[in-house]
Amino acid sequence: MQRHPVVLLSVALALVAPSCSATRQAAGRGAPVAPGVALEDRAAITDLIHRYSYTWDGRDVAGWVGLFTDDAVIQAAFVGKQAWSYGSNTERRTFIDGFYEAMAKQGLVTTRHVQAGTLLTPESDGSVRGETMFVVAFQFRGEKTPRFTNTGVYRDRFVRTPTGWKFARRDIDVDQEG
Repeated sequence: MQRHPVVLLSVALALVAPSCSATRQAAGRGAPVAPGVALEDRAAITDLIHRYSYTWDGRDVAGWVGLFTDDAVIQAAFVGKQAWSYGSNTERRTFIDGFYEAMAKQGLVTTRHVQAGTLLTPESDGSVRGETMFVVAFQFRGEKTPRFTNTGVYRDRFVRTPTGWKFARRDIDVDQEG
């Protein structure tokens, strides 16, 4: 039986990312709880992180852009070298539209962003800092299986807005050269 590399990686990431309840159970009922992000906020931020993948991979431009505050910064660095940066929702919309158009010309059929291992830290101003590992796979027309294109870490700052948690900053630190 042939195993699909994306499925195997997804399963492996799920196994190594501990759940909150499993961590509490392993620590024991009487173990002190370190100050952190409230479970309700943690769940909302985790949902935001997952929506990032689903909106990008589903080509939902308005949904993806709506995950950010209007003045949020999203930038990417490949092996420490700054590649691009966008500081408004208008810039992000232009970027993602251009990305989808360019990739369609190259025969890109599917993208998959797998995010796991999120660590959240509350900040004194009420924002939350986060780090999340990621793996990205692309599948092009004519290819039988997707190919891994990027791995790295997202370094985020989340802020609570009247409509819920949003990205105020997303630094994408990619392990490969761009």
